[in-house]
Amino acid sequence: MKILIFFVFIFVFYLPIQKKHVNSQQQGIDSEEGDAATFFNKSYSEHQSSLELKIFRGYNPKTRPVKNISQPIVVDVHWHIIHVSINQLEQTMTVHGHIYMRWYDEFLVWDPKDFNGIHYARVKKWQVWQPKIKVSNSASGLGSAFDFSTSAHVIIQMIEKDRAKVEMYPTFSIKVGCSFDFGDFPNDANKCAVNLFSTATMNEVQLQNLYSIPPTLSFGWEEQKMKRIISDFKIQNVSCSSFYYSQGNISNTAPVTGFDAGITWSMLAITVNFVRHSPLFFSAILAPCWITAVITVLSFYIISIPLSIYMLIMNTYVQMIFFNDFTKKLPLTLSKTPPSVTLFHTLVLSNGAMIFVQALLLTFQHHRLVVPLPLQKIYIVKEYMPMMFKEEAVVKKEEATNNWGDWVKTARPLFGLVLLIFYVIVFVLFAFIGI
Repeated sequence: MKILIFFVFIFVFYLPIQKKHVNSQQQGIDSEEGDAATFFNKSYSEHQSSLELKIFRGYNPKTRPVKNISQPIVVDVHWHIIHVSINQLEQTMTVHGHIYMRWYDEFLVWDPKDFNGIHYARVKKWQVWQPKIKVSNSASGLGSAFDFSTSAHVIIQMIEKDRAKVEMYPTFSIKVGCSFDFGDFPNDANKCAVNLFSTATMNEVQLQNLYSIPPTLSFGWEEQKMKRIISDFKIQNVSCSSFYYSQGNISNTAPVTGFDAGITWSMLAITVNFVRHSPLFFSAILAPCWITAVITVLSFYIISIPLSIYMLIMNTYVQMIFFNDFTKKLPLTLSKTPPSVTLFHTLVLSNGAMIFVQALLLTFQHHRLVVPLPLQKIYIVKEYMPMMFKEEAVVKKEEATNNWGDWVKTARPLFGLVLLIFYVIVFVLFAFIGI
């Protein structure tokens, strides 16, 4: 009985008291009320606050962050483009995306051991020194402050004892003026560049392309990540090149001496190459051109000349409809007449000329005068006619000398054949070398 009372006392009184005593000794994250996320986040925030107080104590964002003022700061730049918009009428191109910039700061340094092993600090853009960059051909003007976002954050990484790496990734929306030439419409190819430069000379700031990597394009997500077609154009590639401006001259060679660097500005040109995307040009323009050309040729193989004239007038009306739709898409900036326009003009003018020829043949057909001797040479073609037609031709040989109607019947198919050969040559020249 005593043993039973002893065990009851242990389980009822002693063990709960010991458990409460142990819990009272556990504090912070190990206690029952402890919150691991709150504990660690609070600790990290405290360390970050102390870190910012240290690195920005006495820091001046207007001073170049180098201890040796004779040394320039090299700023690595990389472009990430997410959209390109081309305006043919305004002769402008608008580029949207992010620009990555990296440089080294010799004043924003700390010992990670003093701040719980923190190697990174995320601060605001205005807190640190940053290169002042402009777009020389911006449509908003050289002094525009809206090309780059002002609300970007900066990441500082402590990599060495005497310097830290600073990275900035602001967004941009840049509209630049271009010089487009659509003289080869619809096979025209053009390019336009965004010219970036630093307001400081090269003895202070030098811009360069990050690892010579071309700008990256990302016009969509997942299935659309390889998208390159924007409106009426297809982006072929985007390249980045360095050049240097000094005393009104542009050079691809970097300055050698310190004096030359003091009067030279480094620049980066982001060039977008694009071609017109017109997959329906054949069905919308070339097919109607070929059909109207065939109608013009066939009009010479219809027995009734008045019906041929009506057909050609109808053909002219159809050509005008297609020509109106064609010119609506035609750019206004042309250094020369595009081959497609020349082709269309040739077909329209030849169709009009054939109306005149058909009307002239109709007049000859009702003429009572003798056919001139030079024009009678056309009858030589009857010698090459099939046997079933030769006998009839011999019988009417004498009558044919004084009959314009027979002459017109012989001449019209020849006109049609010559016109067919002419159209074939025109289309071949358009397809292979342009006209």
